Amino acid sequence: MPRVTTTAVLAALLASACSVGDGEGEVRGRLMVAACDLQVPRYSMQPDFFAGDWHEGTYTVRISQGGASGEFNDELVFLIDDTRYVAQHLNERIPVGPPGITPVHATLRLSKSCGNRELRQDVANVSLSAMRGYIVFEAIYRGDPNADAAARRTTASSFSLALEDPRAARDTSGTVTDRTTVDDREPIALARSRGEIEGRFDFYFSRGRPAQRFQ
Repeated sequence: MPRVTTTAVLAALLASACSVGDGEGEVRGRLMVAACDLQVPRYSMQPDFFAGDWHEGTYTVRISQGGASGEFNDELVFLIDDTRYVAQHLNERIPVGPPGITPVHATLRLSKSCGNRELRQDVANVSLSAMRGYIVFEAIYRGDPNADAAARRTTASSFSLALEDPRAARDTSGTVTDRTTVDDREPIALARSRGEIEGRFDFYFSRGRPAQRFQ
């Protein structure tokens, strides 16, 4: 596993205009990921890393455990299409789902949970997208890094998501031997990867902060 220096992480954050903020939260649920044969009835991320990337009204929130790089950690990402819309609907359930259909989207990347497992599909990155669900914001950052603390706060009191990878995982490892009802020219299609998670988060946007863990 290659080492990632603090300088490299900081440079990546600055390049993407992504800022790390103090925060806390939880992500829990269950995962059934056929792509890496992962079955976790009581998944718990226990995040300690929170980052926000605001750009012309859109806002990306990244939540993970242990650092900024989603390459080696599980990472939950929320993409908010319009922070003004969210600000007008605080303390309401805002739908989360596919782009173009709902105002908020979410993806759970499983680089850590699936990183030490043999993948049963050709695609190396294992991620689940929110097909349906909701999130309730109590506060949302609106893009002014010099605002007072209250205006730099992003708080989701709750979220609940049904996740799925629309790609059918295929048995590229050859462990499934019953081929009586399938075409021998194609790897056997397994069940789709899916999950159900819920949780909350609360953090302050803080431009220029180096990437670090927050207790």
